[in-house]
Amino acid sequence: MKKCDVIIPVYKSPEWVKLCVYALFKNTAESVLNKVYLINDCDDPYTTNCLKNLKEKYDNKIELLQNKQNLGFIKTTNRGLKESKADYALLLNTDCLVSKDAIEKMINNIKDDPSIGLICPISSNAANLTFDMFEGFNYSMMNNLFESKFKGMMFDACTVVGNCLLITRDCLDKAGYLDEAYGMGYGEETDYQFKAMSKGFKAKVCIDTYVFHKSEVSFGTSKEKQERLNKNRELFFSRWGEEYNDLLKKYEKNDPIKYINDHLTNEDKKPVLDTAIYLNGIVQNAGGVHVVVDMVNYLAINNQNVNIVYDIMSTYKEIMLFNPIESNALDNVKIAKIMSTVWSSVFSAKKITDSNKCKLLSFVQGNEVYFENGSNYGKVETSYKLPDSILTISNYLKKNLKDTYNVDSTLITNGINVDLLKKDNNNTKVKSITIVMRNNAMKGDWLLLEIIRKLDKKCKNLNFNVLYMDEHIEFPRIVNNQLVKYLGPLSRADVNKLLQSSDIYIDASLNEGFGLNPIEAMAAGNVCVVSNSFGNSEYMVDGINGFVINDVNNSDEYVNAVMQIINDSKLFSKMLKETKKTLKDFDYDDRVDDYIKFFNEANKSKNNNALDEYDKEIINSMLQTNEVTIQKKRKIYYLARLMPKFIKKPIKKIVVLLYGCFNHN
Repeated sequence: MKKCDVIIPVYKSPEWVKLCVYALFKNTAESVLNKVYLINDCDDPYTTNCLKNLKEKYDNKIELLQNKQNLGFIKTTNRGLKESKADYALLLNTDCLVSKDAIEKMINNIKDDPSIGLICPISSNAANLTFDMFEGFNYSMMNNLFESKFKGMMFDACTVVGNCLLITRDCLDKAGYLDEAYGMGYGEETDYQFKAMSKGFKAKVCIDTYVFHKSEVSFGTSKEKQERLNKNRELFFSRWGEEYNDLLKKYEKNDPIKYINDHLTNEDKKPVLDTAIYLNGIVQNAGGVHVVVDMVNYLAINNQNVNIVYDIMSTYKEIMLFNPIESNALDNVKIAKIMSTVWSSVFSAKKITDSNKCKLLSFVQGNEVYFENGSNYGKVETSYKLPDSILTISNYLKKNLKDTYNVDSTLITNGINVDLLKKDNNNTKVKSITIVMRNNAMKGDWLLLEIIRKLDKKCKNLNFNVLYMDEHIEFPRIVNNQLVKYLGPLSRADVNKLLQSSDIYIDASLNEGFGLNPIEAMAAGNVCVVSNSFGNSEYMVDGINGFVINDVNNSDEYVNAVMQIINDSKLFSKMLKETKKTLKDFDYDDRVDDYIKFFNEANKSKNNNALDEYDKEIINSMLQTNEVTIQKKRKIYYLARLMPKFIKKPIKKIVVLLYGCFNHN
């Protein structure tokens, strides 16, 4: 088969670049994919570091180019096109993720007709070629649906979309490159289409292929952008206005989006899920939620029929390659397995499994009796008797489930986004220390404050970076060092940047099922000083890649460990080298096949646990309690969405004040 080069202009947004490249290699056969050109059009250190890591991972398949100055989308794309020598070139935006065999399908659709010079797929966000994901579908499920219904079908394009645009070598040779008269971008791909058509080429849309496109990631939305759009629109119509209007009339009679809508039945729109993962709420400030969203994103890229069922959707700033389903909208959803994600959601998930006759799984991410200080011990214990299979994230949790509750589980340790996080720390001495306060007594917030207060007495001219979640917190007075405060929750990208600017990370949590923060800090170039919170033993080795404090409530132990690192530059460098070795075992890319295997094997699992009368009482009680709680939360969240910010803020202050007036012991 003929080969295809892929041109990816990069302007910041490395979290998208990483997924874009991952999806490209996962969903494109080696026999088709030639060179991937990553052209960096910015000097953002966070982005540059990610590109370096991707080049290191994919080696000779990636050509990494760096612009000396910001050239804009068009000139950057042209630089890649001039490097390309393959039979086809695919222009791909960083926030566009290809689905399985997307490139092969586009090539197969046009290979027998040399008059076709350009072809693009349908996507989740692509101007006149936009088709929204159905509720309960991820983008790969949409692609599979389109392929099954419209295999090999193409339509004439009125305007091709440049987020995922395949161009033949013959077309490139005769029509040249994108016109740089369009400045920093917008409209240039349509101009190119009409230039190619003036030389005898056709432009097509293949409707058997669906890709994910976020849009606006690199350039955002602004007045400047709108002005650029208006200017470029005027330029385009001055050149091609008559031809465009003629083509539009033909297109309106043969609109691919209308055709798709007309030929999809209500039955086609019903999601069929191999696995639904149940979340009480999709919220920003919850590490366990990020773990689940990552899992679903990666499984979606790997062509799995998986999605999230949720009770409440709050403000969520991270990438979602799927359209999740509210838990009260499951009547038309077929589910083979549903996996709860915290003990309380097991009961709600069981209600769904009973009505759908499907498997019940549980994802245990922590020692769950700790969550409410043991007040729900009996309910947690009952929740472990209900699943057909349990997945957990550390040897500590696996052993605890077996020893305490006589429950077997499958272990898949957490992974981290190494490509995004990994950064070489070339500092020879410590300049910055970071702590994260999570507004939770179990996470040791009070102890962290005490630690930085004592460090302030021993150190000078350091940055103490503090990410905190409670705007009312009172900080100790820092005299000899600089206290840099960040009120959360922050986006994960902002947290990553903070970690990459730091040298030491301190964590004083009393209990962690795994503890993602420290290992992410290690990847970002920190030496960690952490409490022995059990789960972090998966990656922390005391005195080798950091320090583990066994006397967890003794602030002096943390301070002494930090001072050892500060005062001994050789120890600091040695520990940094050891952290690099640790990372090799925790790359999230290597976890996905394990998840797929677990879910496949769970189809054969069966729950043989006997329930006594006490268990049955708890189940009935929790089903009623959860239903009432969910309804109340939904009403509050819906009301909050409608409420203007200038009203919401004072109400929040009043609630906090009233809450503090009562004794909650």
